[in-house]
Amino acid sequence: MKLLVRCSVKSQPVSPAWLRRLSSLVLKKVKGPAFEKRSELSIVLTGDSEVRRLNRQYRKKDKTTDVLSFPLLEGKKLKDGLNGLVPLGDVVISVPQTRRQAVEQGKEFKRELALLLVHGILHLLGYDHVTRLQEKKMFNLQDRLLRKFTV
Repeated sequence: MKLLVRCSVKSQPVSPAWLRRLSSLVLKKVKGPAFEKRSELSIVLTGDSEVRRLNRQYRKKDKTTDVLSFPLLEGKKLKDGLNGLVPLGDVVISVPQTRRQAVEQGKEFKRELALLLVHGILHLLGYDHVTRLQEKKMFNLQDRLLRKFTV
């Protein structure tokens, strides 16, 4: 897997190795080891203002949120790119919002961050939660994946 990580907050909250381990687990379990090896994924850890700007620009919602996913192949079959990689897209996470949610829910920060990253990657893979059936399927898979990952 090719993983691109950009962190625009003062201190990186987790290591790139941690992000790689979790991303790899999700891709292997959902799509298989061969797919994981060919995948390209971008993760952005940033602040509320950037997430709010992106949310306003792309979703017409003028507020911060915890995670945004920008699939490169939305609605298309996941195929190899020019260099043999499958470009999945970007997962953008607000670190401050993640911290607030962790505190509100009495969770560890890393556990909340793991949840948001898994959620974002599943969106890149075509999962959604618009209907109750979709939500049940996606959230059950999300929970199973998180149980396999040790923070």
